[in-house]
Amino acid sequence: MADDDSMSDDEQLDIPDNTKHITSIRLGQVDIDCWFHSPYIDAEDGSSEKDRTIEKLYICEHCLRYFLNNRKYRQHMNECNRRCPPGRKIYEHPDGLSVYEVDGSSSQLYCQCLCLLAKLFLERKTIYFDVSPFLFYVLVESDKRTKNMQHIIGYFSKEKFSDEFYNLACLMVLPHRQRQGFGRFLIALSYELTKLEKKTGSPEKPLSALGQMTYKSYWHSTILSKLEEYRRLQINITIAQLSMDTGICLEDVIQTLIDLGLAHSGKSTNEITLKPHEIRNQRRRQQNQLDNNNNNNNLESTSFLIINEDVLRTAITRLSTDNTLLKNNQNIFDPSSLRLINRR
Repeated sequence: MADDDSMSDDEQLDIPDNTKHITSIRLGQVDIDCWFHSPYIDAEDGSSEKDRTIEKLYICEHCLRYFLNNRKYRQHMNECNRRCPPGRKIYEHPDGLSVYEVDGSSSQLYCQCLCLLAKLFLERKTIYFDVSPFLFYVLVESDKRTKNMQHIIGYFSKEKFSDEFYNLACLMVLPHRQRQGFGRFLIALSYELTKLEKKTGSPEKPLSALGQMTYKSYWHSTILSKLEEYRRLQINITIAQLSMDTGICLEDVIQTLIDLGLAHSGKSTNEITLKPHEIRNQRRRQQNQLDNNNNNNNLESTSFLIINEDVLRTAITRLSTDNTLLKNNQNIFDPSSLRLINRR
């Protein structure tokens, strides 16, 4: 199947979402137990598998073609000449991590197969075949023993044009690569892309429970690090500037400050007061995106946002310890490894 092929509507299976009909997959050299139903079909003859349980589905980790038969899978692996995702490489780090930007229009089949793979591990994923409106950012790791071979870790997708300024639609990290910092890595990449466009963004909501936990961790550490930078440089900033500097939309910035106990409504002495009119004036000088980011209600209903410096110092001390552990044990996104000189 070529990259520009696509699956037709009559190839889709009509199986209830709560029916897990694939027990496990073989992806490259790894066997992975499946969590949820995904509407895979027999790639060879298009026959329905509605009334059949598939004990193991074989998936090429390079082109993502899938097979019911191990013999056909092995034959394909001997013939497949792809060793990395289609699209252009936008991130390359000396430690072996790379990210490819794949257009859902030009690599339709690959992106459809990527969505089917993700659905095995994401309960609420609903888009599998209409991939043209999306860009896919696929994270891979170079094989340490085999030259020019890369193994898929996960991906996130985003709409090419979002009226709600969402910068991430779907995120998936394969089960055997979870709890290694790759979810946070992909979130950081999504915000870095947003900042390059001189905008702010937010993931599509509502978030899953796991997504909420991951994003809160990212928002907390990112905003605290930026506030510490401002304090160290003795810079007075508005919330709108904090939003632009982090790429995090105003609504999420404000909620994070409140969640951390760094901001609340009202007046107090010996505290930093950020007034709504300061935010509005700053916002008028920024991109129109901030004017239309659906955050006006939050700003108008909050007479003052106050940051308590004592609480901030305590939170930053805790953050420095957490960041040390993160750097020692996790895969950290490195903006300097981003290759976006000729970005669209």
